[in-house]
Amino acid sequence: MKCASVAIGYCVRLAVCIASLLLCVVLVWASDGQGSGVSNPDAETANSVAPRSQPAPGTGEKTGKSSKYDVDRIGQRSIGKGANLYSLEKERSIGQAMAAAIDIHTRFVTDPIVTDYVNRLGQKITRNSDAQVPFTIKVIDSPDFRTFSLPGGFLYVDKGLIMEVDSEAELAGLMAHEIAHVAARHATRYATRKYAWNMISIPLLYLGPAGLGAKQIGPLTLKKFNRDAEIEADLLGLEYQYAAGYDPQAFVEALEKMHSKEGQMRARANAQPKVGFLSKMQLPHQIAQAYANYPPTDERILKVQSEISTLLPSRDDYIFDTNEFQEVKAKLAWADRPILRRHRPGDSITNGPVLHRHPSPEPQQQLELRAKAASEAEFGDL
Repeated sequence: MKCASVAIGYCVRLAVCIASLLLCVVLVWASDGQGSGVSNPDAETANSVAPRSQPAPGTGEKTGKSSKYDVDRIGQRSIGKGANLYSLEKERSIGQAMAAAIDIHTRFVTDPIVTDYVNRLGQKITRNSDAQVPFTIKVIDSPDFRTFSLPGGFLYVDKGLIMEVDSEAELAGLMAHEIAHVAARHATRYATRKYAWNMISIPLLYLGPAGLGAKQIGPLTLKKFNRDAEIEADLLGLEYQYAAGYDPQAFVEALEKMHSKEGQMRARANAQPKVGFLSKMQLPHQIAQAYANYPPTDERILKVQSEISTLLPSRDDYIFDTNEFQEVKAKLAWADRPILRRHRPGDSITNGPVLHRHPSPEPQQQLELRAKAASEAEFGDL
């Protein structure tokens, strides 16, 4: 009797685990489907920005292109749809709270010429994207080479990134990549998956060692989602950049600059001495990739290069650079120039350091003559 009750209890726990696992799988993988998400479609329409301008028709033919990446239907595709526990309104409020926390401790570029230019560039890309939310764009007064976005349409660009790229098209490509993350709602879709795996991990504990092994699938799946999201943002951003009129090859050039900087950082890190087991541990490439949050930049470059001709029709003219970008870049460089302060009459010591010139020592010959004259004057009468 006791054995029967134990068996029944085990079967019940197993059934619960299987049901939870199936629910988790449905939630996790549905976010990649083409169906509608949990969020209210009417609410999405109410919060959408102005109608997006359609890209100019190309002169060539598009081949092998799925409806998801149909550049002629930007703004009318199922980008960002799928299982999502967060509505667009909730996503916007979360991003707004995150942005407020960042803004408190961040120094921004206040020059209206710079901020207006970057904002207009970002809004131009947004109008040619699948984003369903308005964007707030700010320039951080930092030498770092980065741009990042928050859920709900908050985009930040480092001053150092503007100084690093060589053309407006490169800057547009990097900003389009971040706008694509927001359009595809990667942040809240990731949070939905993470919540699902956290729920399934509770009943898995009752399965003992087998459950603990199955629990490790969740983190690996989340890391794979991040890697896939990065590739998706590359391809969508490439389309947004193209639809706004910019040369998509410029994004490849920007990625190559990032790859070069990553190589320099790895070289410096490898030059540092390693101690203990770290000096002997080398993970195989496949294992290292499974635990990576982002795909290697060289793989992203190859993927983007291979998809440009597939996703985008050829075009005779592209925007590569503008005088306005070069003027903004020069203005930022001028603002970073070193400034020397001169001491003015009347300044006190509290206004800055004051240098006093020490009297130069008299030549040795003059000192000897003065000593001889003083000696003759004192002992001349003896």
